[in-house]
Amino acid sequence: MCRKKPWTGKVTRYNQSGQQTQTIQHYNTGRGLYSDPIYITENKNLDVVVTDNNRAVVATERGGRHRFSYTGHPSGSGLWPCGICTDTLSHILVCDGFSNTLQMIDKDGQFLLNLLINSKKMGEPLSLSYDVNTHRLWVGSWDSKLCVFKYITRQGDLTDENTQPPFRDALSSSTQASEFAWSSMLTDEPFHYTWDKEDDF
Repeated sequence: MCRKKPWTGKVTRYNQSGQQTQTIQHYNTGRGLYSDPIYITENKNLDVVVTDNNRAVVATERGGRHRFSYTGHPSGSGLWPCGICTDTLSHILVCDGFSNTLQMIDKDGQFLLNLLINSKKMGEPLSLSYDVNTHRLWVGSWDSKLCVFKYITRQGDLTDENTQPPFRDALSSSTQASEFAWSSMLTDEPFHYTWDKEDDF
């Protein structure tokens, strides 16, 4: 939820009966956590993770205490976060409109690598969803394309005890990640869906 003039935002939790049970809005100092929250997800450790249009990914513990704010890699380099999700290993995946990348950070807000950089298969990544049953990552783009990838390939990788991504050995370093490296991590070719923006659903 976001209110203009002044820009303020908050996260509100409701139970299954529609009753409000929690509001997350402020740091311990009373300063606002969010100015323009746009996407939200909950991690396996129950952290609430929000992309804020004020250039940050903001994570709070379930009780509402601020854990970290991720502002890009290197730290503070700039971020325009859009879609966000988490995977079965508690990694946080976020689309960045500044760098036109899909970034992966760990559950404590530390940058791990870029999964997608200037893809030729689709435009700027906008939205994300992770399927916990098939371990496929659904990536929607500004140019109305939807690509589906699978990057977790081994049964032993499906626990939080593995702190590194299972495809880490496919990259020589996190800063050298590229679309080629991204493609080499896939277990199969991504499949694409495209639709016209004016189509009715």
